[in-house]
Amino acid sequence: MIRFETTSDRDVVRAVLASAFPSAAEADLVDALRAAGDLVLALVAEEEDVVGFVAFSRLMPAQAELRAVALAPIGVVPAHQRTGIGSALVRDGLLRLAEAGEDLVLVLGETRFYERFGFTRDAATRLRTPYDGPHLLAKALTEQGAAARGRVGYAPAFAALG
Repeated sequence: MIRFETTSDRDVVRAVLASAFPSAAEADLVDALRAAGDLVLALVAEEEDVVGFVAFSRLMPAQAELRAVALAPIGVVPAHQRTGIGSALVRDGLLRLAEAGEDLVLVLGETRFYERFGFTRDAATRLRTPYDGPHLLAKALTEQGAAARGRVGYAPAFAALG
């Protein structure tokens, strides 16, 4: 089951991210995004216990009327990886973001994984971010998102990733 993260999930989400990544950087990022009020959407996947997590944080595009978010991080505990939980988190998140009126989603990640959800490198090439390169992908959720161009800033917490 995919559901909104609650405050009582925070310690287990930190444990999920710590198990899914080689360092605590992603867990620290989520804590910093939460503390700054930059999280737009945070979802957990639950199978008796919380086994997955995805965060979407506010981006700051040059076009002030554009509502854009970054997908990061997403993590699934190793024993549940490659079972569809990560895909379910992404799909559910994208649906919720579209329903909420978001225009554009950016992700830095494995191209083949994210392409199945409609993310493309081409859509990202019209944008300028601190993470430009072959692994930056974008997905437009609206016509305004499809027309997006120019600079896009990330929440300050991302700068701490180094």
